[in-house]
Amino acid sequence: MKYIKAQGIEEQEYYYFEIDAEMIAYRQVTVMNDRYRVSIAPDFFLAEKEIEPFEGDEEISQEQFNEIWDKSVAPYRVDWEQVKQNYARGTVVSGSIMMFYPQGAIIQLSDTAYAIADTAELRTHTKSELMYPGYQVQGTVTGYDDNNFWLMLAHCTVSDEGVTGS
Repeated sequence: MKYIKAQGIEEQEYYYFEIDAEMIAYRQVTVMNDRYRVSIAPDFFLAEKEIEPFEGDEEISQEQFNEIWDKSVAPYRVDWEQVKQNYARGTVVSGSIMMFYPQGAIIQLSDTAYAIADTAELRTHTKSELMYPGYQVQGTVTGYDDNNFWLMLAHCTVSDEGVTGS
């Protein structure tokens, strides 16, 4: 991964990206006048296309990125610790697909609990018409992503029962 700091359009606007070799953002922090927007809940603010470098953008270290990341997600850490206590490994959960990120399908389980499922795995045993936001996913908690504050799911199934957002 590479880490980029980019000047925004506004005077006090900065973007911090964690990107892969194809310039796809995996994590993002937007800072404007000391206010933070992040690529995790509650903001889900992540670039939807490849990051295009501009003059003045600078590559930063992973440590520099993680410093701004940790500062920006600090307000959500207490809720995340509670979510981990509420959803032990091996727990079967269900929620609805919110969106698709490079890391996988983002599943909303509750107002404060989100999970991620492998999109490629889901596609292998799910009808294509069910691979959209609002469709219901059931899966087993297999771990925790402490960077993004997501539960990690496996053995997922997708159905159209109780579809939200239709």
